[in-house]
Amino acid sequence: MPRHLLVLACLLSLGVLALLTACSDSNGGSATATSTFESTATLAPTPLLETPTPAPDIRQDDLTQQPGLQEFLASSGGVVTEDSISYQDVTSDGVEDAIIPISSGGEGGNIAVFVYSYQPAGLVELLRVTTETSLTVALVDDGLQVTEASFAPGDPFCCPTDLTTTTYRWDGSALAAEDQGQ
Repeated sequence: MPRHLLVLACLLSLGVLALLTACSDSNGGSATATSTFESTATLAPTPLLETPTPAPDIRQDDLTQQPGLQEFLASSGGVVTEDSISYQDVTSDGVEDAIIPISSGGEGGNIAVFVYSYQPAGLVELLRVTTETSLTVALVDDGLQVTEASFAPGDPFCCPTDLTTTTYRWDGSALAAEDQGQ
């Protein structure tokens, strides 16, 4: 019962009790009034409006300290430069994700790409593409396009026979390979 109705009920009960007490019968006697007031109303706690906790700013994290990326860098000799990391919402949740190309550190170009995102479980690795040759990463619409060199036997390192392009898009739970073309 709302608080103002409870107060009103109490005042009404007290008023009736006072009126009965003030009245007396014609023989000089007084009337006796008994008032019993029980409140069974309980005040329900006001529900708190839950506001979603915003994801941390992924730009503030040192992503090279993530176990998978750290292990890859140690085993491959790859290099991450701060200016090579790009940020785009590839998960369509309104929060930026980190796209991290890994350079060979020399003339080999990029040898891998990692994608990290804040999900309900925390910071997670969404995608890892590695190659023994080289790859490029492009942001397209709401996805990633990874192009890898495809060498035929005898191709010089400068000139692969083909390029294979794979587009990765968020399917609601993962970055899935959508199409692959030459």
